[in-house]
Amino acid sequence: MAISHLSSGEVASLLPLGDMLEQTPTTALFKEKRLEVMRIVLPAGKGMPVHAVDGPVTVQCIEGEVDLEMNEGHQILHTGDLIYLAAGVPHALTAFQNTSILVTVVLVMPEGLSGIAGERRKHHDDDLEMKWPENE
Repeated sequence: MAISHLSSGEVASLLPLGDMLEQTPTTALFKEKRLEVMRIVLPAGKGMPVHAVDGPVTVQCIEGEVDLEMNEGHQILHTGDLIYLAAGVPHALTAFQNTSILVTVVLVMPEGLSGIAGERRKHHDDDLEMKWPENE
């Protein structure tokens, strides 16, 4: 079984998962040279530790409620909320309820440089079990 991303022009549903959330894995929808889009599923009480990426990030709460912790404090994201984080901003996520979020990352890595996030740099999917959508 081949692992693949969405193809250009292919449609993916981002409707809330509802009762299926706990059985649905985090999914990388697609990854290109400069852009990655993922649907991250976080059961209540679970989260992602502090990390940063070299490019700008958006996090949109599709369903549930999640705490986004940054140096500036906390932002609670509710269903339908979207937040933008500049490149290199350290952040952590903790789900208050069963939650799914859409994360968009601009992938930036200047040649020969470690990137502005330095040692904090981490891909959002480094600690997550990923399931890639099948092309039908």
